[in-house]
Amino acid sequence: MDQPKMESVELFRLMDRVRRAWLSVTPHETLNKSQFATLLAIFRKTGHCGTDSEKKDGVITPSALADAMHQSRPALSQRIHALEELGYVERVPDANDRRVAGLRLTQEGVQVLNRAKQRFDGMLSQAIKQLGEDHAETLVTLLAELADALEAAVEQQITEEGTET
Repeated sequence: MDQPKMESVELFRLMDRVRRAWLSVTPHETLNKSQFATLLAIFRKTGHCGTDSEKKDGVITPSALADAMHQSRPALSQRIHALEELGYVERVPDANDRRVAGLRLTQEGVQVLNRAKQRFDGMLSQAIKQLGEDHAETLVTLLAELADALEAAVEQQITEEGTET
């Protein structure tokens, strides 16, 4: 087995530091990051901000939300249930199809989301200020390119492993 290049080792070490720091970022005392992301996606997709083709009385179906977030319905279902228990999301029956229920943020959910977004934005703004605007923009560009490259490498590895069997 070849020795890993020093750049690879250093990149792994730095990404692990970022991961550990990211774990400690909490958008709100009652929300984890995945719950925050779910509330934010519901907020965006239900027309609370801007226009969206899925906007329908502030409601989105769980399957449309899962598609928008690129997640499986089962993974999202547990999160939605937790957000319902917290009183931040409610299910709304479809008037035309009783088998379908949409999701909508409650007033409390909107308030918590606003507070969480403010806190989260504050933390990120502080980090970006320390980095500087130019470095932050370069970092975002490079992280997007790294994510694309890693996803492509994983796909290639899966394809190669599939052809070896």
